[in-house]
Amino acid sequence: MPHIAGLRGVLPEASKVGEVVAAPIDLAKGLAAGTLTRDTSRAVYRYHAAFAGPGRQLIRKAFLCAVRLSPWKEGQIRPHETTTEAGKGAALASIKAQGAHTEAVFAGIRDSAGEVDRIFRSKESANPTLKVTTPDGVHHSLWRVSDAEVIGKLRNYLTPKKLHVLDGHATYEAMLAYQAELAAKQEPSNYSSANYGLFCIVPLDDQALVPAARHKVVRGAAGKRDEILASAKKYFIVDKLAGAAGDLGKMMSALGDTVAHQPAFVAVFAGDADAYKLTLAPDISPVHEGAAVDRALAKMDPVVADYLFVQKLLPGAQITTDTDAKKALAAGGDVTLIMRPLSITQIAHVDELNQTLPPDSTSIYPPLAPGLVSFLIDPDEDLQ
Repeated sequence: MPHIAGLRGVLPEASKVGEVVAAPIDLAKGLAAGTLTRDTSRAVYRYHAAFAGPGRQLIRKAFLCAVRLSPWKEGQIRPHETTTEAGKGAALASIKAQGAHTEAVFAGIRDSAGEVDRIFRSKESANPTLKVTTPDGVHHSLWRVSDAEVIGKLRNYLTPKKLHVLDGHATYEAMLAYQAELAAKQEPSNYSSANYGLFCIVPLDDQALVPAARHKVVRGAAGKRDEILASAKKYFIVDKLAGAAGDLGKMMSALGDTVAHQPAFVAVFAGDADAYKLTLAPDISPVHEGAAVDRALAKMDPVVADYLFVQKLLPGAQITTDTDAKKALAAGGDVTLIMRPLSITQIAHVDELNQTLPPDSTSIYPPLAPGLVSFLIDPDEDLQ
């Protein structure tokens, strides 16, 4: 794994944290107004997100730090999704406007021994530096940890490990692009902050690491519903879910009843009261239909939906995604695809095979609280 380091994070002032996470971040304005402050010394940040899981409260335990940037091809930081130019461009524009990384790349490590939790345990007995509850009911707690011994233990433990990106692929590629732009102006020193990115790292073994689906909103779809569904029957078993277009529970129940672990998703067409469950036909393989993917990935829902439905049946359509199914259904698309999440095991398996899924296939719940830690990029500031 690339070198990790502490950073002088930009954090909300404790009494203003709710205000900061609820609004788009503007570092220059926030620092001038005093709603944001920059730490005077380098630190890593222990981060808990407590939320309601199935039948019990879950606490996802992670930490934020600076990670030395490394191209995908070096294999130390591993992607499981491709990106779009639009997504990377938007992320790069934000980094350049702020002169900082305001969104962390969310990544996992293998830590079955629970060593990261042990390293931080003594620090969690103190009161958090920041606490906030976001509108989704998630309780976020952050501890500033400037102890050089803790940072050293983390660095030594993580050195032989790989980082598996879970969310933020476009953000990471934008970080690499910004690093290259700065280097073209003036080559930074080895440990310059320009060579690092803001990461939130979580053990892949954490039982509170919950995958989330990204539902697809399709605009610019050519063809009418009946034409699209008729063509879909070449690849899918199509089941009509009568009156289900406004009943998310019914859609999810139908997906839960899918037999033999076959890939499946639900399509909702604009203006239609019904929904349609599409299950991959048993005799159909995306590989045999021309999909350039490893056979181990060929029957993952995002691959099937992207290649056999969107690309084959809706060529040229524009796709956006949302982790909130209700928002996706209300977004005004010609067609909305309600998806199931992949498991963390499946996600990690993709990158371990050196494969990638289509853009915006997966996400993690709950999302990181916006604005808790930002990382100012100054080529003249070293992190060593």
